[in-house]
Amino acid sequence: MIYYKKDSEGIVSLTLDKSGERVNTINPQIAKAFLPVLEHLEADKSLKGVIILSAKRSFLAGGDLDFLHRAEEPAKIFEHTALLGEIYRRFERLKVPVVAAINGAALGSGFELVLACHYRIALDHPRTLLGLPELSLGMIPGGGGIIRLMWMLGLEEAYKFISNSRLIHVKEALQKGIIDEAVERPEELIRNAKRWILSSPCIEKPWDAEDRIAKESNPKHPKTAQRIAKLSTELIAKTRNNYPALLSLLNCMAEGASVDFDAATRINARYFTAMIMSKNCRNQTKAFWYDLNKIKQGMSRPKGFGRFRARKIGVIGAGQMGSGIAYVAAMQGIEVLLRDVSKRLAEQGKNNAREKLSRLEKSGKMTTEQAQEILNRIQTTSDLREMEDCDLVIEAVFENMALKQRIIKEVELEMQQHSFLATNTASLQVSDLAQASIQPENYIGMHFFSPLNRIPLVEIIVGKKTADETVARAFDFVLQLRKTPIIVQDRPAFFVSRVASTYFMEGILLLKEGQGPAAIENAGLQAGMPMGPLAFADNLGFKYIISAEEQAAQQLESRYQASPAIAVLQEMLAQERYGKARNGGFYNYKEEPARLWGQLKENFPLAQEQLSPKDLQDRLLFIQCLEAVRCLEEGVIQNSYDANLGSIYGWGFAPFKGGVIQFINDYGLREFVAKAEVLAQRFGPRFKPSASLLEMAEQDTNFL
Repeated sequence: MIYYKKDSEGIVSLTLDKSGERVNTINPQIAKAFLPVLEHLEADKSLKGVIILSAKRSFLAGGDLDFLHRAEEPAKIFEHTALLGEIYRRFERLKVPVVAAINGAALGSGFELVLACHYRIALDHPRTLLGLPELSLGMIPGGGGIIRLMWMLGLEEAYKFISNSRLIHVKEALQKGIIDEAVERPEELIRNAKRWILSSPCIEKPWDAEDRIAKESNPKHPKTAQRIAKLSTELIAKTRNNYPALLSLLNCMAEGASVDFDAATRINARYFTAMIMSKNCRNQTKAFWYDLNKIKQGMSRPKGFGRFRARKIGVIGAGQMGSGIAYVAAMQGIEVLLRDVSKRLAEQGKNNAREKLSRLEKSGKMTTEQAQEILNRIQTTSDLREMEDCDLVIEAVFENMALKQRIIKEVELEMQQHSFLATNTASLQVSDLAQASIQPENYIGMHFFSPLNRIPLVEIIVGKKTADETVARAFDFVLQLRKTPIIVQDRPAFFVSRVASTYFMEGILLLKEGQGPAAIENAGLQAGMPMGPLAFADNLGFKYIISAEEQAAQQLESRYQASPAIAVLQEMLAQERYGKARNGGFYNYKEEPARLWGQLKENFPLAQEQLSPKDLQDRLLFIQCLEAVRCLEEGVIQNSYDANLGSIYGWGFAPFKGGVIQFINDYGLREFVAKAEVLAQRFGPRFKPSASLLEMAEQDTNFL
């Protein structure tokens, strides 16, 4: 793992190279391998300096998540992170300069090692990302990085940087003072590191200096307490205490600011241990590491087909969705032909991409040259014949069966035989659309979500005649866009819309039953949803929801069961309340912030019995999970990891619960089934657990 080499000038190079792995990570065994190296360095009287570098394409990717995720004994976690803190501290307190020569990504505990070095030189390359992503997994950094960044950046800036789990590129890191030097070529890393070492630099860290100056950026400054109180208030209001890692980060900073550095790092290790053992961390790690990696590795992708990479795509329809697809594809280096009924409309779609790029340019995230290069990849046309050399054509016109089928017939005549055609649809059956195709095996659905540049999910909808190779190619293309594909069978409402609708429909039903609208909304927010169910319905619009229900009724025929919540929406429409787009639904949007419509209680009088917040939350969450299980049973979706990520990315199901299926695992399957049966007795058969859930509870098994 660690290769030691000393040159004639007395400078030691320590090369990190974890055998048999693509990247370097640190687990307890590897951490212990540093100890004899450090003892040797500390005893070497002729030592002039140390350079830490990597033999991999990345520098050090962080801790071993398998070890952390499976750990059952808090003492072992604390022992490991305390050891890491000791290792970093001993490098920091060597009597000679220590330089990090960063050739690629330095993340998590890898970045904490970088922070402990006296000088940091980084290769200015797109793959050189720096940061602490731990908060996105429900944990906090454990090796003293919190304390070091607090001293380097000041409390507020450090909190902001760590809590956002941001990974930054070299230029931004240099600007922030997180690294000291950037180089253009790999060979400059060691050369410049040696030059700095031989310049006899001062290597004392500010937290070790005796003449500490109480600047406002110093964590010991009197204003620190005020800042911490302000951040704490904002944090509780924003997260409703659903994300303890954020509060632990803040507490660690607050406590660490009042003690010496070594005591602060021990406090850091204790908070790290507590978070690793928390349910939130287990849930978020499963979703955003294990489940997401299963998808990225193609676990649900049809096997036996080579990897597909699109060189050029066509997009038909230059509206909000079509232009968004064109923009995202161009950002990933793909040539795009954007087509609409007129060149002018197609150019308007290209202007949408131009505006997004302009905002990136103004924010300093992109140069003018880079923005223009991306924009040049988007060409416009009104002529379908120009689609002939596209590897893939995506139709993104509005939801109209006749229009979409007409486009299928027209564009297929121009496309090459090896290319394939996709429809962006949120509700129309792909198999019905495919009836217009002369090659239905090459026809597939791709459900993108708005706003497209922010929501990473794409539902790949498999029609009855869609070939496995087409599914595999669509899957690869979505990954090429750096989005997350989930494969869904062609059933009414697919997966995301079907399960998400149970959330807002249950909220509307609660309103119909006489539950307080504010209590309903607060229950949804407290449960971890991004917005209350009534606000969710407002965002979609009542006419859209009713139209989707009517479509489901046509598709399901005798199997369709109308929701009593539809009557509420029809009553709202009768009073000219349409939703957010028309400034009035369950909320009034003419004022800021939006407030619940004052006449809701008049139209839907309060019941004498008001449910507890826990009952409201249970109804809103359980209904989603039970519907997701039905989707698994019916084969609408193939596996739990697609369901988990689909729910988090698709409609914002509580991330700290790990997704709709992991929620059941976290709750305990037997306990979940027992609670569902109670809910069914109190509120109706829609909460009744399915036969497969009852069987799993009997066998005491979990979803994988």
